[in-house]
Amino acid sequence: MTKPYAPTSPEAIEALKGYQRACTERLSSGEEESNTPEPKALLQGLPQGPLTAARYDEETGLIAFTIKDRNERFIEPEGFFVLRALTLFNGGVHIDKNQTGGNEYHYPEVFSDQGITLQRLLADAKEGERVKLIGDHHLLTATNFTIVGNHKARRGRNEALQAALATYDKHAIEWGYEATLSRADYEAMLRDAFRIYDLKYGRDHLRVAAE
Repeated sequence: MTKPYAPTSPEAIEALKGYQRACTERLSSGEEESNTPEPKALLQGLPQGPLTAARYDEETGLIAFTIKDRNERFIEPEGFFVLRALTLFNGGVHIDKNQTGGNEYHYPEVFSDQGITLQRLLADAKEGERVKLIGDHHLLTATNFTIVGNHKARRGRNEALQAALATYDKHAIEWGYEATLSRADYEAMLRDAFRIYDLKYGRDHLRVAAE
């Protein structure tokens, strides 16, 4: 079960709403430099729960984040937006050990009850597909994802969306944020987060022949 953690701050919610707005306005205008989203906005309200730290690396353009006391993971800002949105109302994130072929890899998963890996959600893997990392498992960038077949995994974005909305239903009123971010607006944020990520990185995922 996901352990409850302290409510996110009002500043964090407003920062995520602002990032979402800037991204969607830029997509609507079709101009790359129009209302450029500020990646550092995604750091507002941290640490929160198991997300113990995060920083924006100006040189690489990636966000480095830590889960509890584990090593840093590196991700595009748009991918970190997905993670922040999913875990905004106590969605939870943890490191799961995956042992394959004698090797041990530690992957971030959201929603302890469902155990959906973050890379699976970012790559939008379908039923029967598995997302492997080509290189360092600390690098959660789109070009490091390979999608392969013949796998028992079934859960994906729809299940994550429903799980995130369930955390909203449980905590939004309790935390006093129903007026700040309605359920409909929260669902729109989640869907926008995936859409923004897909439009920028969806073609970078490599699908290979079934294993």
